[in-house]
Amino acid sequence: MKKLRNIALALSMLLALSACSGFNPEPTPTFTTEATKTATATATRTSRPTATNTATPLPPTPTATMTARQQAEEKLWQASLDFLAFTAEDADQVARRIDFASGPHESADNACGPLTVAILKAGGYLPEDASEHDMWLLCPREENPECHGLETLEREFFPSDTYEYTRVKESIGTYDWKKNPLQPGDWLYLFVLKGISNYNGFDHMIVVTRVDENGAAYSVTNINYGEGFVITEALLYDPKHPGEGLFYDLTNDRLRKELGMTGTDGFLLIRSKNP
Repeated sequence: MKKLRNIALALSMLLALSACSGFNPEPTPTFTTEATKTATATATRTSRPTATNTATPLPPTPTATMTARQQAEEKLWQASLDFLAFTAEDADQVARRIDFASGPHESADNACGPLTVAILKAGGYLPEDASEHDMWLLCPREENPECHGLETLEREFFPSDTYEYTRVKESIGTYDWKKNPLQPGDWLYLFVLKGISNYNGFDHMIVVTRVDENGAAYSVTNINYGEGFVITEALLYDPKHPGEGLFYDLTNDRLRKELGMTGTDGFLLIRSKNP
């Protein structure tokens, strides 16, 4: 019984440090490679996001006239669509299909990290032996001695000799994505800043699954719009329409109760040095 209690305690500590839902850590200054601004909740005129299975057009089939990079990006997008789930029940089934944990711990509300690995593997951006389990409960917060996520990322997924790590302390809702746009295959860890909202926030992991012809970036990710976690293709930002997209919704305090808050303490961006 004592051994079981110790296991349960260890698991509860890991869950408290995990991303995707309910994580609300104390902010501590961490390393940064870019100029920072004050991370505050972003006031935007956005309506409540709605999950829909009609917003995602079918991507074209890669052809011989496309460059190798374009073909890889199309493959990544097509692979990401296989993980879409528009009800909480279906999203939990996708989480169990990914097979990153066991039993009741395997659900859509804590699947953000494993989902990114599954998508990158299916799209050919990570090797087949990359472990979804190793991305579960990942915590790359350097100020927390219980977090060893950076070591896991470098050792298991994104070695520093082939990937570039950039930590930005500015909120994703105010960051200039037009000046430094995201690319398909980019992996991001979004950090929450405590003390700027009455509602709990959480850290979150996403992968950029496509960028359209207008420069708008998208991610297939697990998100709760108020009726449980679903997995949907979400617009992250659109440089032609500032203030629209998930990055702004997730830093808009008026949406806190339904959507949650993340990215207010910036993000960690991991990008291939040779895409």
